[in-house]
Amino acid sequence: MRKKSTYLVFLALIAIVVAFAYILNIVVLKNMIAGIIRYIQSSWILALAAVSAFIFANNRYYWMVNIACAVVASIVLQLVVFGGSLGLWVIIYQSLAFLSVVYLLNLIKVLITK
Repeated sequence: MRKKSTYLVFLALIAIVVAFAYILNIVVLKNMIAGIIRYIQSSWILALAAVSAFIFANNRYYWMVNIACAVVASIVLQLVVFGGSLGLWVIIYQSLAFLSVVYLLNLIKVLITK
């Protein structure tokens, strides 16, 4: 029950931050949210995040491994697939999109299993 409530509290905090970003018109957060949504729509990021979430499902350092996978995947995708130059914001947006997919998959798994 604790893991389920932790995931739901984290989801509520994300929803509150997104709501405040749009209500208070915080441009930096709105741009970050738009960038994350843009990269979540990429099938490459969806596929790599799903594979990473399921491969490392029983790892002790699950989130640290997935953060490392997110950064490496975003760098490789940007250089090889998307064909653009590396920039800090691009890597951050792609990594956060990757981690968002991993988080949502884990949330679904926690809600279903417990």
